[in-house]
Amino acid sequence: MNAWRADFVQSVRLLATRRGFAATVIVTLALGIGANCAIFSAIDGLLLQPLPYPNGERLVYIYNSYPKMSADASAMTVPDYLDRRDQADALEDSALYYERSYNLAGEGPAQHVEGIVATPSLFSTLQVDAALGRTFTEDEAETGRDHVAVLADSLWRNRFNADPAIVGRDIRLNSESYRVVGVMPAGFGFPDRNVQIWTAFAFTPRQKSDAMRGFDFARAIGRLKPGASRQQLEAQFALIIQRNAERFAAIGTTEAASYRTFIENSGFAGRSMSLRERLLGKAKSLLLLLQAAAALVLLIACANVANLMLLHVSTRQREWALRAALGAGRIHLARRLLTESALLALAGGVAGLAVAQTGIRLIQTFGLDGAAYGFRVHIDLAVLAFAFFLAVCATLLFGLAPLWSMAREPSSEALKQAARGSIGSRRSRAMRNVLVISQIALSCVLLTGAVLLMRSFVLVQAQDPGFVSDRVLTATVHLPPGRYATNASAAPFHERLIEEIRTLPGVEAAGIAGTLPFAKGESSSAFFIDGQDVRTPRFAQLQDIDDGFFRALRIPLLRGRGFQPSDDTGTEKGVIVDDTFARRFFPSGDALGQRIATRGIDDKRDWQTIVGVVADVKRKRLDEPPDTGTIYLDFRQNPVRQFTLVMKTRLAGADLIGPLRVAVSRVDPDQSLFDVRSMNERIDASLDERRTPLRLLALFAGVALLLAATGIYGVLAHGTVQRSGEIGLRMALGARRGNIHRLVMAEGGRLIAVGLALGIPVALMLGNSMRAWLFGVDAADPPTLMLVLAAIVLPACLACWLPARRAARVDPVVVLRDE
Repeated sequence: MNAWRADFVQSVRLLATRRGFAATVIVTLALGIGANCAIFSAIDGLLLQPLPYPNGERLVYIYNSYPKMSADASAMTVPDYLDRRDQADALEDSALYYERSYNLAGEGPAQHVEGIVATPSLFSTLQVDAALGRTFTEDEAETGRDHVAVLADSLWRNRFNADPAIVGRDIRLNSESYRVVGVMPAGFGFPDRNVQIWTAFAFTPRQKSDAMRGFDFARAIGRLKPGASRQQLEAQFALIIQRNAERFAAIGTTEAASYRTFIENSGFAGRSMSLRERLLGKAKSLLLLLQAAAALVLLIACANVANLMLLHVSTRQREWALRAALGAGRIHLARRLLTESALLALAGGVAGLAVAQTGIRLIQTFGLDGAAYGFRVHIDLAVLAFAFFLAVCATLLFGLAPLWSMAREPSSEALKQAARGSIGSRRSRAMRNVLVISQIALSCVLLTGAVLLMRSFVLVQAQDPGFVSDRVLTATVHLPPGRYATNASAAPFHERLIEEIRTLPGVEAAGIAGTLPFAKGESSSAFFIDGQDVRTPRFAQLQDIDDGFFRALRIPLLRGRGFQPSDDTGTEKGVIVDDTFARRFFPSGDALGQRIATRGIDDKRDWQTIVGVVADVKRKRLDEPPDTGTIYLDFRQNPVRQFTLVMKTRLAGADLIGPLRVAVSRVDPDQSLFDVRSMNERIDASLDERRTPLRLLALFAGVALLLAATGIYGVLAHGTVQRSGEIGLRMALGARRGNIHRLVMAEGGRLIAVGLALGIPVALMLGNSMRAWLFGVDAADPPTLMLVLAAIVLPACLACWLPARRAARVDPVVVLRDE
């Protein structure tokens, strides 16, 4: 212990006298350890820590799947939910819910809040109770008794000043009275923390009937019984579907036979996934990718520090040789060196925590922390333990290199070389070169991944959405059912509002859509083609629009006509389809004039004639693959209470928001706008999934490239200084400055070439593993490889040129005199 204590004190004193060296090592390690700790904190918070619900690992998201209709993940219907709730023994509890927006009035200005309509079992399934009051009861999930609400803690505090007397009072939601029965605990939010209010889901007889099967609109979660698995659950779902098919066959009606055929031809199945997987989506694969990238940064940092340590040891070669000659054993020298390495690594780990905290703020800024779903990313004991583990690993990684070099070199030879001022043994020089080569190779791997993502992002960004998004403003309106009892009763509001908007200064065109591209919510349905086997339904997206929608977004009409103001609920229904739909289902080009219908084929009023074909548009992402197509329904013939306004303007969007709100209030003073955004903002938000990994991986690659360049510079600069005698002799014997310059540059060039030769094959393998994140490029993309080569070679050559320039300026007279 006395020996260790003495080594510790001497190491501290030595490092204190070499502050520049120590600071460089600590900063380098801090970057590597900090990057790893930041990503690990996200992995720990999102993937390793329990879900923010009791026994959360037993929670599953339940959904319908129609693989034969290219709809692998759909929503659910009330009949499907009831079947599975009552017949799936693997479920301990389950709940059904759907999103709904509310206008909250009274006790202040009207406020738009995001809400959820849910069965009372939602809270028992999540095993979370109200902090104040209670949640819904089963009796309150009945029509006429369902006007009850549970508030989020944030809404209770911000809107109602945390008044405990709110429980039992009535509030106005969408112009209707709701009784507040409870307030949820702080931090609770389902399915995310944007939800501010929950109301009871009362099933209507129509919703519970078999006629609604296939019209998926709601979402479901369940809690598995202890010991049950998702495989057992899905097997039970399959058995339920089989029983239903047999029941429909026994009924014998046309509708029952149609649904049985629908089950068979769509591949209908019930599926489940863990709730964590549902909430995080692709975040898991992204975090693992980033952790691998951070690990490469740490390896590069350790290689850089190992080189610094080798150079540090070489400058103390005389000291080590004399110690060995005077009787110091190799164990004593190794202990001294490891002590210095451990001190540097621990200091780097502590500094790395500060870097990690900055990294966590970046993760939170990029939205990777899962805060919206109740996850928490922060530095806790697990992250501290991980930082300590990395510090230990770093000590071994960069401390063993000089130790191994010393152990393989006889002390007598080391003393001779020290006396000559040599840069060390061939083995030591070879190790430094290997470390530089490793840095270049690892930097090549990281940079290739970053450039592939960058190229993919640029190609995705260049994709045509199918419409003109510049100077297009959008805003959503939700008409309350209390004031507008039916969808048809909302039609006069639509007409008056569009007339008001089209007269606003700067508005070139305006339209209405039930659902909007690059916005939340979409509708899909099975449909039938007249003249073909009506027992074989197809599948397509549905979108309600008016005659101004295509004009506002400049979506070209390819054939036929658009909707006209004369089309109303009293005329024969017509629909417009996109080009994908026309080519897929009418390959001979005769889509115009054909009749299609959604489910319910016995009702002739459901048949609709195709009157036009328009160009395809992207719906959710610029990189989405072609799908089955879209059917556009006439908004006048299919009015809805929640819709989005689309306005093409000559003004900046911000200049139109005020006049737009005034126009809405002129039509109905009680209505308000929400989700007011430009179409460009909506498209830009859809790119966040690609933008976030690109930014982080580019940051890691930049750090790695900087470390590799400094590593090359350090080795060549130190070698140049130590070889000044050799260089002076060469110049005295006739070597020109250009010869010396080329000599040093060639030495660095060999290191760069070998590093690239080793790194490019590994980078290609990395690119193959990143296929899920790539678009329009593959791992061997030539422009990517050219960019990577340029990004590495140029700074690396600069790092070689600086010591080469210094070497070429050596004065041979001065050097030889010193020798």
